[in-house]
Amino acid sequence: MITDEQILKKAQQLYDLVEKKWINEIFLSPSWIFIVILIICTYALFLYLVDKKRITVILLYGSLLAVAFQVYDSIGEQLGYWATLKDTLPIKTNYFLGNFTLIPLSGMLVYQYTSSWKSYLFWITVWGGLLAFVFYKLVLQYIKFFVYIKPFSTTIDFLLFLTVGIIVRWIVVSLLKLEEKRKLR
Repeated sequence: MITDEQILKKAQQLYDLVEKKWINEIFLSPSWIFIVILIICTYALFLYLVDKKRITVILLYGSLLAVAFQVYDSIGEQLGYWATLKDTLPIKTNYFLGNFTLIPLSGMLVYQYTSSWKSYLFWITVWGGLLAFVFYKLVLQYIKFFVYIKPFSTTIDFLLFLTVGIIVRWIVVSLLKLEEKRKLR
């Protein structure tokens, strides 16, 4: 029988290994510096490009996107479809690179610059393809920050990018319509 104490002891051992590796191998490495610069540039670009008049709605979209991706990313890692090999900070899960920075900020810009479902579907497909097949598959795997483990993991990730993007836009559009309808009363 496995006890709670055994699980807690193993969890502490894993955390100690992650922290030791982060301090000794990851922090200030060229790939870590690249990722930190990418995070800073992504936020700066977003703040420069975001439509300040629509920022509340855009941030709602981005928040829903971030939460959805955090959930599905955690499930994907737990099921062994992909793994984050290095983290920006010595904590699990790697919140800052994908789930709370690159994915929602770039997704918010796609949302902002598309007004119809047709244009949104086109650009969300481009967005998902660039993230899954270029950024994660090529760039992050090349610098050994991330890896797709199972066959078709990249395709599954791409399809989830599309699915989550469509659902989140549908939720936001539906909420805006409901709000507008209530204002007319």
